Amino acid sequence: MAAPATAAPPVAPLPEPLRLPRGTVHGLLAVVLMGTFGYLLNRDSIAPTVLVNAVVVCIAFYFGSHGTTLSSGSAGGTPSGTRRPRIVRGLLLAGFAGLAGWFLYRGLPFDQLPPELVQIWEVLGGYLLGLSLSWFFHRRAHETDARRRLATAFRDLSAAGALGFTLFACYAMATGFSIAFGGTVEQGLSLVITYYFGSRVIPR
Repeated sequence: MAAPATAAPPVAPLPEPLRLPRGTVHGLLAVVLMGTFGYLLNRDSIAPTVLVNAVVVCIAFYFGSHGTTLSSGSAGGTPSGTRRPRIVRGLLLAGFAGLAGWFLYRGLPFDQLPPELVQIWEVLGGYLLGLSLSWFFHRRAHETDARRRLATAFRDLSAAGALGFTLFACYAMATGFSIAFGGTVEQGLSLVITYYFGSRVIPR
């Protein structure tokens, strides 16, 4: 008679990088990049494109749906209780808001803010708008059929609008037609994309 098979011992998870708490390296990178970005703008220097792109990537991570996974616990979905992603999000928002406020306090007109800072706020503004509207339509969608239909309509309209404008913007940029709009198409595309991804953070 064959001996009963013994259960394999559980495999220990890999340690976190540098043995630091989960999410620490992400947060440090984001804070260092934001600090460098603000320092260069405050010195009236042009922030390198690679730095602007790195800051945008950090924003996409911490304000997108992947950023929320840092606060998840084990595979069973038990919250770990960490609030580090929220702290970093707060630091990023406060930093960029303070930077814009500092330039305005120095007497710089709103339409003359550094273009790199305007690009960052286009990303943040679109995301926050999508997140806010999504929260408004989804927060009580489970209560009645009418609210559920309203939330569904919001999702459908957001998706159709994002797809439609993105197709138009890509066509305009590929054919040179966007030149006639003086950069409005590119700015609109940035807002639409970030708005839609922000609206999808709330998955209900």
